[in-house]
Amino acid sequence: MEPKSNMVEEAARIVDAATKNGVTLRLLGGLATRVHCEDLTFCVRDYSDIDLVGLSKEKHEIIDVFETLGYISDTRFNALHGHKRLKFEDTTNNRHVDIFLDHFDMDHDWDLSHRLHVEKYTLPASDLLLMKLQICKINEKDIRDIITMVKDCDIGEKDAPHVINMEYVAEKCSDDWGLYESVLENLKTVVTFLPQYELAKEEKTTVENRLKDLTRRLLTHEKTAKWMLRSVVGKHMKWCESVEE
Repeated sequence: MEPKSNMVEEAARIVDAATKNGVTLRLLGGLATRVHCEDLTFCVRDYSDIDLVGLSKEKHEIIDVFETLGYISDTRFNALHGHKRLKFEDTTNNRHVDIFLDHFDMDHDWDLSHRLHVEKYTLPASDLLLMKLQICKINEKDIRDIITMVKDCDIGEKDAPHVINMEYVAEKCSDDWGLYESVLENLKTVVTFLPQYELAKEEKTTVENRLKDLTRRLLTHEKTAKWMLRSVVGKHMKWCESVEE
C-alpha cells in the first residue's frame, strides 16, 4: 500500500503498523504537536516531513515496517548515520520520514529510549515542549507550537497522557546548563510574543501564567554538580549546536 497523501493520517498509519508488529515508534515535531492541539484553526500549518523516534535495538524491525508501508530506504544516509538516525523516502508524495534512534540529537541532546510508552502516538507532551524550547534559533512556527502545547495540555508533576510534567522538564534542565540557558531564553521570548496571537484573553492569561510557573520552577530547581561546574564557564564556551532545519 502506498503512503497516504494526508500527513496526519499517514503518521498514524505508520505508528499503528509499527505497534501491530511489536515495534515502538512515536511522533515528534509539528505533527506530534498537532495531535495534542484542541483548536485546529490555531495550530494547523504546513508540514514538510514526518519525524519519529524509535529504539536502536529495533533498527532492523523498523526498516522492515517501512518497506511494507511503501517507503524506500535512504541507503547512503542509513549506512552513514544508522546508529542514531534512519531516513525513508516517500516517492509518491515527494517527502521523507526521519527517525531518531534512542536520542534526540539536535541543538541539545537527551536520551528518549525510556520515554516511548506514555502516549499512544507521540512522545510525552513534556518532551515535545522541551524539544521546541531547546532550539537555539527559535522561529514563529516553534513559538506557535509552544503556545499550542502550553495552552491545550494539562500541567502536572508526573508523566501521563496529554500532560506536561513540569518536574521532568526542570530536572532535565537542572542537569544540563546549556539546555537550561536555551529553554530559559525561549520561555522569555514566547511570553514577549504572546500578545501578538489571536487568542481569547483567558487563553493568553493561562499560557502566560503557565510559562511563568515553568520559568520559576527552572530557576528554583536544585542543580546538579555537573550543571554547577558548567555554569562557571558560562557562555565563554559553546553551549548549543544551533542545528539548521
